[in-house]
Amino acid sequence: MPRPGSKAKSRKRQPGLLTIVDLSCPCISPETACSLFNICLSLFLEQDMTCDRVVALDEAHKYMTGSPESSVLTNTLLSTVRLQRHLGVRVFVSTQEPTIAPSFLDLCTVTIIHRFSSPAWLRALAAHVALMQQQEPSGGDPQDSQANSYRETPKEIFEEIVRLETGEALLFAPSAMQAIGGVSRSSMAKTSGSYIRVKVRARLSEDGGRSVLAD
Repeated sequence: MPRPGSKAKSRKRQPGLLTIVDLSCPCISPETACSLFNICLSLFLEQDMTCDRVVALDEAHKYMTGSPESSVLTNTLLSTVRLQRHLGVRVFVSTQEPTIAPSFLDLCTVTIIHRFSSPAWLRALAAHVALMQQQEPSGGDPQDSQANSYRETPKEIFEEIVRLETGEALLFAPSAMQAIGGVSRSSMAKTSGSYIRVKVRARLSEDGGRSVLAD
């Protein structure tokens, strides 16, 4: 807190400004973390919009449980997602447990799935990701991943997920555009009805992070 009369530098939003809310302290319960983050999110959203904003939740499964505090935070985030165009906000949620808040999946425009082997997770995702609904193959070459009109069954998609290597993922984005064909004769088409297998760059961080405690 700045002292009275001090000329503290304004913390108003500006391009390139990053605010990190670290609630990973073992003394903070998941319920308290949800309450604190909900307060921080409300303060962040009520500020004057001078540029586009991003809200990112990492390791959401650690604090988004079935508690009343978690329900309040979830409702705030869902409202933010629904009003994101008016608020100038985009929301990113990263989790290792896709069943924590199924309502988020209904509003996702982009879903990135890394390797997993749980049939329960597949059922949870299949209930909300359109491409993973029960369907029959409609013909075509299933090996053509760039222009895939072949409608894979959930079982085939699950087998593809299990075979993913470290750093690989399946990207489901029905409204995204991708280039099809060679470099000289490429055309643009929506990825609706298909997915894209992507390779994520190697991370820059180390296991355990770089901090005073980690060192």
